[in-house]
Amino acid sequence: MEPSLTEELRPLFAGRKVVLTGGPLAGLTGVCRRLRELGAERPFLLATGLGTGEVPDPEEAEWCVVEVRAPDVVAEIRAAMRMLRLLPPDVVDALDRWDPERRALVLSPMFNELPEIAGRRVYGPRRPEWRRLEDKVLVDALWDELGVTRAPSEVVTAEPGALRAAAGRLDRGAGTAWAGDARQGFSGGAFCLRWVRDEEDAVEAAAFLGARCDRVRVMPFLEGIPCSIHGVVFPEGVATFRPVEMVSLRRPGGSPGGSGSNRLHYAGAATFWDPPAADREVMRDLARRVGAGLRERVGYRGAFTVDGVLTAEGFLPTELNPRFGAGLATMTRDLPDLSVSLLDRALVEGEPLAFAAGDLERQVLAVADRVRAGGAWTVTKEPADATRELAVAFEGGACRPAPAGRTPDGVLSFGPSGVGGFVRLALDPDRVPAGPPVAPLAVAAFALADERFGTGIGRLEPARAVR
Repeated sequence: MEPSLTEELRPLFAGRKVVLTGGPLAGLTGVCRRLRELGAERPFLLATGLGTGEVPDPEEAEWCVVEVRAPDVVAEIRAAMRMLRLLPPDVVDALDRWDPERRALVLSPMFNELPEIAGRRVYGPRRPEWRRLEDKVLVDALWDELGVTRAPSEVVTAEPGALRAAAGRLDRGAGTAWAGDARQGFSGGAFCLRWVRDEEDAVEAAAFLGARCDRVRVMPFLEGIPCSIHGVVFPEGVATFRPVEMVSLRRPGGSPGGSGSNRLHYAGAATFWDPPAADREVMRDLARRVGAGLRERVGYRGAFTVDGVLTAEGFLPTELNPRFGAGLATMTRDLPDLSVSLLDRALVEGEPLAFAAGDLERQVLAVADRVRAGGAWTVTKEPADATRELAVAFEGGACRPAPAGRTPDGVLSFGPSGVGGFVRLALDPDRVPAGPPVAPLAVAAFALADERFGTGIGRLEPARAVR
């Protein structure tokens, strides 16, 4: 009989009051329900907005929404972290009415390092020594220590002359990728990344990164399918899973000034894509090596992801995210008996568990390889007051409203976010074939979102498979 993760987690949360924080209300619904299934008391949800999708019923949870508004996703995350450091007095009062003895546990965002929020203990906060490994200008040294094959790179000062000189030495004909350091804190979603192919690209990239970073990593632009491999570090082993496509899109054409065409557009994760079997095993072996190295060097526990590109030469890593990643969330979201996000918190907290790395790996892969998941998503400047949905079908490279009487291939939705709007394409695994990447479907769906919802995303192109 397979060991049960649910039964391992139940004693940790049964009968406990839990505060959930770190995202829009709709984004907290799933974990809220998992906690209730584990026997937790009715949780308190401290949300940064309503979000897009289903929100919990009032009988399921108490909640308080503090609207966080920001110009982009990175600024939104940073604003949410600032809010948690100094909660509004009315929010503290609401928490104290719900939990007057301040005994509740706080499940905070994966970026949070605070040991307490509103006088309540944070369960499994992030450690600073783990966060530092996410810096794009430091990770190549770790790859070298662990014997991981990578692309050549140089780390230079964020100054136009140094950046251009490094680009000249490293360009293989497709341009170079410039990734800034973490001087201003967390930076994800390709926010401090630029694809530099000509002088106009270089001028914009040097100005943008120079205003935010001290150092920049320059490397050849890697053509191929952007993807990631996830792992979970246990005290005695490392669980690794299947590759995940990172839906990273591009602006078409050259690089007209001010168009943003030197920016890569991160748009979600999906598990429909299958790399060659040999590449899959190389990626999984790499994740095991990295996970073991993290445990030995900084006592790491919990989930991590290695992002990179499947190039003509094979998988080459570009960054390490020592935290729970979007791809792992996508892979395990619909597995009710495998609450990997709560397991991650328990491992970071140092809970003794009988459920081992091999148990998790075997149980996740048994489902994740059989039932695919995910799609694409993006924020928009165009606001949305409520969630709208449209059943869609794909034909001849285009995305259209699903005809009456036909089972749709997915659902396209547009709803609120802290930036303005949020577009999501949820694909039906019974309708979308496994094997090919979903990036072309995302491009077609976002074009339909512009047409039907006025989302203002603009023209995009998928990455090109070269393997």
